[in-house]
Amino acid sequence: MSDSKIKMKTSKQLERSEKKKRKLAALAILVELNDHDRMKEASLVKLKRRGDTVVEDVNSPAELEKNEDDGFQKVTYKRNLPRNKLPVQTNSDEPSGKRAKLENEKKEDTSDETSTNSDNRIQLTNEQCKEIKEHLRERHRQLESYPTLRLREYGQRAMLDVPREQRIPIFLTDVQHLLMSAVTGNKSPCTPERWCTINKPVRLTHSVVLILEGFSLYHYLSNESKFEETKKIFDTRLELVLPPCKDGMIVEDLTKVPLTTMQAQVLIQKHGSLESAVRMNTDPTLLVNSIFPIDQKTEKVSKLGLPQTDKFPRTKLLLSALQMVDEGYPMPLRGELSERFKDYVFTKEKYEPVTDHSPMYAVDCEMCRTTTGRNELTRISIVNEAAETVYETLVLPTNKITDYLTHYSGITPELMRTVTKSLKEVQKEVSNLLPSDAILIGQSLNSDLNAMRMMHPYVIDTSVCFNLTGERRRKSKLATLAITFLKESIQKYGDGHDSVEDSLASLKLVKLKLANSLEFGDEILIQRKRYCEILRVANSENIKNNMLAHATQSDKRTAIVTVGTLNDDIKHSIKKAEEATEPNVNTAISIYELDSNKSAINIARQIAIDNALTITNSRIKEEHLLPDIVPRTAEKIDKWICKLWKSVAQNGMFVVLMGGSAECPSGVAKVAIKNITSNESHDLVDVQ
Repeated sequence: MSDSKIKMKTSKQLERSEKKKRKLAALAILVELNDHDRMKEASLVKLKRRGDTVVEDVNSPAELEKNEDDGFQKVTYKRNLPRNKLPVQTNSDEPSGKRAKLENEKKEDTSDETSTNSDNRIQLTNEQCKEIKEHLRERHRQLESYPTLRLREYGQRAMLDVPREQRIPIFLTDVQHLLMSAVTGNKSPCTPERWCTINKPVRLTHSVVLILEGFSLYHYLSNESKFEETKKIFDTRLELVLPPCKDGMIVEDLTKVPLTTMQAQVLIQKHGSLESAVRMNTDPTLLVNSIFPIDQKTEKVSKLGLPQTDKFPRTKLLLSALQMVDEGYPMPLRGELSERFKDYVFTKEKYEPVTDHSPMYAVDCEMCRTTTGRNELTRISIVNEAAETVYETLVLPTNKITDYLTHYSGITPELMRTVTKSLKEVQKEVSNLLPSDAILIGQSLNSDLNAMRMMHPYVIDTSVCFNLTGERRRKSKLATLAITFLKESIQKYGDGHDSVEDSLASLKLVKLKLANSLEFGDEILIQRKRYCEILRVANSENIKNNMLAHATQSDKRTAIVTVGTLNDDIKHSIKKAEEATEPNVNTAISIYELDSNKSAINIARQIAIDNALTITNSRIKEEHLLPDIVPRTAEKIDKWICKLWKSVAQNGMFVVLMGGSAECPSGVAKVAIKNITSNESHDLVDVQ
């Protein structure tokens, strides 16, 4: 009885089922061929980039067509042909299922006879069909989950493929932000979005960093041909600005950001938010010191405590090198920026290291439009920390004034009638006035320095350290800040701004902030602090776990492998994080201090898979960088990189940093994520 209820499929239904199976099999074959072609194309691109000779496959369709060329150009118009009259190719590379279907369709045009069991058709069982479907679904899920790195405009302009005169390097801080995002997840206060974007960062399995101290951009470019295996791994190769040459400086700066969740929690409890913690624990002048002519031999004069009026170090308000580039400050960098600021001069021939007792000077300038179409300096005012006007003068522009912009500048033709002082004279007088460790203050001070055509390393910008909008890119006007925090009304007259008044307002704002806290007047930091306080009051384990995304798991650890001893400051910060760790939790950060680069590489290979972040700091000795020895050193480094790449798991990120040489301040940053889009065939290469 039950057998009679079973519905038997009709012949048409069976035929449609078989067609679906054949299409599914053909799709599986096409997917496999596409993957193979993609891998082959990637290999050819990398071979061309390396300058190697690319040998074409003589059996490829392109080569066969080339060999059969009779001297005439073949033109086809597929669009005008009927659907069933399209030319059918019989290329041997075509999937057999598709070829069989085309042949059978051709037979159906001439005969009514069909055969569903023809020998040239793919026959699949139901089980095989299910397996193929599951395989295709799994492959789709994998492709959707792979993390990828995409360079933004700043990253693209830092690529080594860009001509030197057009290249703008990235900073070690940029790499620091990339690693912090990888460790702490989407809640990281420092994202690498300035120069790159990571799609699906939570899918990163782990990150491996190799630091090659002493091997600079010059050494790399001079011996690039020796990095045969490295070229197969990395498509992203960028110029990098590094801190001054000093053993351990690179790894020291990298590790100043939270490396584990527990370390992040300790910093949040101390500073109120992770954003404030990062600002208070990093040195904004670190990269500035390697860009400007700062006398590194001069020791910082350490005075006891802070000035009586300051509640936190004033140096924490200084703009970092990265911020100065983003805000448009003139910087003596190589490449495009060097060409842009080639006519600019330094405020001092030589600078001393800045301290928490360095004097502050507020600067404001007024400009007029000239025949060049640009605004040129016509008035400058400087106020010292005691609110005394120490310098004020009108300036005669180099070119003829076409618009006095009186409504903004307050400059009129009558004021400029007897002015003779030139810009060069002003530059010399400002240089003589300012101490070598002076901190300049101003609202959008980049505009004033550009008008002065001068460069200065230590600046505090009130448009950056004060924020009323909650968004970094939306800035408040100086008049708004003055009325909000100082309860003073400035720029209220319609006959233009007063540069002395504006200078005093900027100075008062900074001194008011120093008398309160780092968060004072910054709505972004205030909001983050409130958020962290709510989390602490809630005291919910689930909320805490969500706060730092995937990095909150206790088994996500960090390992630092270094040649020689690690800096005491780093050890101290790590010890604090360990003291806050619960007794039943594994050590958050492991330190390995070894005596050779070979040992460091071997240890890193063994432990990389067990840690969310592995930093390996190797040091290239000066005797290994001599002209006749450096090629062999480059070959050895190439092998180290290849070995470490093999230890990187699927969806793992690999970062190589070269730099820290006294000869060349620039270094190299290489970034790769291992997944199906990378050249996985490289893993088959045997490197001893």
